[in-house]
Amino acid sequence: MNDNIVIEGIKTNNLKNIDIELVKNGINLIIGPSGSGKSSLAYDTIAQIGQHEFMAMFADEISEPSYKVSSFSNMVAAVPIKQSNYNNNIRSTIGTYFGLNRSIGLIYAVMLGLSEDFFVLNKECNLCENCHGLGFVKKLDYNKIIDFNIQLKKVPFRCWNRYKDYYSQMIVNFCKEYNIDSEKNFRELNEEEKKLILYGESADKYSVRYKKNNSFSRRTSKYYGVLTGIPMLPNYNIGKTYYSDFECEYCHGKKYGKQYDEYKVHGISIGEFMSKEFSDLKDIVDEISKEIYDDRLNFTIKNLKLFINKAIELNLGHLCFHRAIPTLSGGELQRLRMVQVFITQLSNLIIVLDEPLAGLSGNEKKSLYDNIIYLSKKHTVVLVDHGDTFYKIADNIIALGEKGGKEGGYLVDVDKFLKKQRTIKKYTPEVAKEQIRIVLNSHIYKYKGVDLSLAANCMNLITGYSGVGKSTLLKEYFPQYFEKYLYINQKPILGNKNSCVATVLDLSNKISELYSKKYKKDKKFFSNLTGNEGMCPVCSGAGYIEYGGDYHKNLKIECRECEGTGFNKRLKKYKIKDKSIFDIWKMTINEAIEFFNDIDKSITNICTNASEIMLGHLQIGQATETLSGGENIRIKIMKASKSNAKVIGIDEPFKGLSNIEIDAVANYLNKIREKRKTLIVIDHSSNVEDYFSQCIQIENIDNILKGKLLK
Repeated sequence: MNDNIVIEGIKTNNLKNIDIELVKNGINLIIGPSGSGKSSLAYDTIAQIGQHEFMAMFADEISEPSYKVSSFSNMVAAVPIKQSNYNNNIRSTIGTYFGLNRSIGLIYAVMLGLSEDFFVLNKECNLCENCHGLGFVKKLDYNKIIDFNIQLKKVPFRCWNRYKDYYSQMIVNFCKEYNIDSEKNFRELNEEEKKLILYGESADKYSVRYKKNNSFSRRTSKYYGVLTGIPMLPNYNIGKTYYSDFECEYCHGKKYGKQYDEYKVHGISIGEFMSKEFSDLKDIVDEISKEIYDDRLNFTIKNLKLFINKAIELNLGHLCFHRAIPTLSGGELQRLRMVQVFITQLSNLIIVLDEPLAGLSGNEKKSLYDNIIYLSKKHTVVLVDHGDTFYKIADNIIALGEKGGKEGGYLVDVDKFLKKQRTIKKYTPEVAKEQIRIVLNSHIYKYKGVDLSLAANCMNLITGYSGVGKSTLLKEYFPQYFEKYLYINQKPILGNKNSCVATVLDLSNKISELYSKKYKKDKKFFSNLTGNEGMCPVCSGAGYIEYGGDYHKNLKIECRECEGTGFNKRLKKYKIKDKSIFDIWKMTINEAIEFFNDIDKSITNICTNASEIMLGHLQIGQATETLSGGENIRIKIMKASKSNAKVIGIDEPFKGLSNIEIDAVANYLNKIREKRKTLIVIDHSSNVEDYFSQCIQIENIDNILKGKLLK
């Protein structure tokens, strides 16, 4: 008897009425290009069926499922684990999220003969009086405030962007008093000068006449450095965006009040225990377990040891129980959830994983790979992955394609797909002729500085183990060093409910203008943005109606009035080459290239550019919130090609891409490089090093980020 899981007639999102079979207690691999429907199959169909069937048996509040299938059989409960982190609760930590704070509190309470409530962190009397149990305080952030390439006289502090005339004069006066050259930009100052400008207070008061709105005003005040927090203008407070979290100076991140330092088990307080990295805790927990003679703690300490040991095994040894969930990367949170899966006493579940090896170095991949194989002996594993690591050992491979979007969602021949991925001819990277030596002495988080070399006007690949500080290098340190620098991260493209491919690619205005010129009407008449004449009155230009809220997940239904376009239906009668703006919003980018070729070259050029970077399958009017991670970062790279930045740092541009897509993105990046730009890329995808002139492994040596040349 066939015990496999069978799902038939799948039409979820862009899936084209497909039938699939999953091997129970095996590895089921889902592959295909970006946007081909992999997540729609794995998460929106398989995982959602498994969750809904299980929850419907007992849950009081359960949302209507959004999957579309004809039938399914032999289904089991599912645990979807994504590479995403949308938790914004700053009090949510690894200890609270996984229910381990109570276990640690119980150990301390029993071993010290105290009440368990004495150690809980939800009572004000137990908390640090300075940070109130957060472990950190908000302070002005040196790196967010300073523009290192602006002269002092032109105000290099971003938070002093209003009344610049006033601040410029105050800085110049202060510089005269302390013999500092105000013509210098901030990076050219010595350490003593920097300290004076940031934290100094003038001996004299300066009387300054400055521009204020449409007139002039005068104010007499001392100069106070920007990091003193003392305002020189009344009612002028620095915005929240310029603040960051810094370790509390009272409790040093331990969260508990000072009195808790006296209560120790095996020489450390509970605050120290929760603040120590898992790799340092392992031996301590082993020693504590030897001292336990109370039967109440045997199960508790056993589970704690299992969690710590498995976290270390999955390359999470750099984390601690006090680490806030919102500060974790999507990959780190995914692996922590996997820790819970590995140590759970439940069996025969469907475990759905999204690119579990992404962002990991070679040795880290091997460890997680072995654990996933072990997991498949106890559960049914569904993997969305692109690397060739799982091809040989997968019990079942489902290939989707051939392209993405409307042209995706079909089952394709696995062997043909894999053969196509392997037959790629890579370009020869530029030979490095000049090195950029970067040495910085600057404290950021736990790091003291940087010491590495990059190949100038070349593509540089940055690798290193998870948590070493690669993203900190690109996001925090390089802006201090390079004058014209752009950082591209993995976060989704920001926008509102009306945001779509046309708006992010700057096509929306151009298309509206074409119709407005032909029909001699205001451009707003052909715009679906909120408040414009061309907006659908039913959905306010969103293209969908939203229902739900409170206990129910919000449900979005396509607006019938505008057919999901967001436009007023009266615009259907206005046509160019027999196509209304409704028709254009439903076109793919590839279709738009042909349509606009003899109408507007600027639109054609943008669409051709998008097609080169494998985005041709996207619909012009497709909502940005529906874009995959790979599609998001490729759009950002497209926009970066127009930037005047000389150096561009990119965080994992190949994550979630097939080999063919990786090749297209690498070639696109190389075209940007040919404009005499230096590119710095963090990535661990298989075989991508062949596209780069220089490969650098980052190591943390005495809290200094050092580069080791691999190629």
